[in-house]
Amino acid sequence: METINFLECEEFKLIKRLMGISDRDKQPSFTIDISADDPNLESTPSGWTYKGRRVILYIRDQAQYYENHTSEYKFHLIDCTTLRTMRKHNRYGKYVISTSTSGKFSVNRIINNRSIPSEEELHVCKHCLQKLNWQGYKSATTTQKKFIYKNFSIAEFFAAMNEDNQSNFVDLPNHTDKTAPVNEYPKDWNEISLRMKKKYNFTCQECHRRTQSVEVHHKNGLKNDCRESNLEVLCHDCHQAKHSHRLSYR
Repeated sequence: METINFLECEEFKLIKRLMGISDRDKQPSFTIDISADDPNLESTPSGWTYKGRRVILYIRDQAQYYENHTSEYKFHLIDCTTLRTMRKHNRYGKYVISTSTSGKFSVNRIINNRSIPSEEELHVCKHCLQKLNWQGYKSATTTQKKFIYKNFSIAEFFAAMNEDNQSNFVDLPNHTDKTAPVNEYPKDWNEISLRMKKKYNFTCQECHRRTQSVEVHHKNGLKNDCRESNLEVLCHDCHQAKHSHRLSYR
């Protein structure tokens, strides 16, 4: 019986085109546990590659503060101003690595410490487009920039940058979208929180005001990281100030 090469089958190629997958990309997308010091990681002026495949960064666990309000987080191609700001605020650990080229990503919506998994379409970071000057983004008109942003194709970007051999991400997260633990409070969070409040005598570590309504803040934004060195006791106002960048830096 004749062996069929499905990679060269015209029907299969049509399906790939409809899914936005380039014919030049013969390898399937993959998801693996990648550490920042993995020798297979190579950096480029336009991002990172793993064994010749490009990777992108995004926040998988997305806090949602209202049931009917969905915030849109971006995915990142390069070490842009957003990522530098997140590192400055010690929030870089929230990012995971993905090789998805479809534009849809595994997302956990965190509502009232309840994780709701879904697959969602995310858009590219405009700061990344600016730094890469993708398709002339820097000098484009407002209308042209909107078009470039809305029509950005990860598969096209991966294919165009396939030959790069230098670096631009300062470092990579230790987890992929499949291996990172869900960013939600542990079951004993109330006990941990009360212990911290008592330790600091219900006094804000920032403004030193004493109040029974103090709250416990996770410095790196990871609610599952309850090491004491990652926690601080704050009054409501100081706690809100720590999260003042929440909507701007995604």
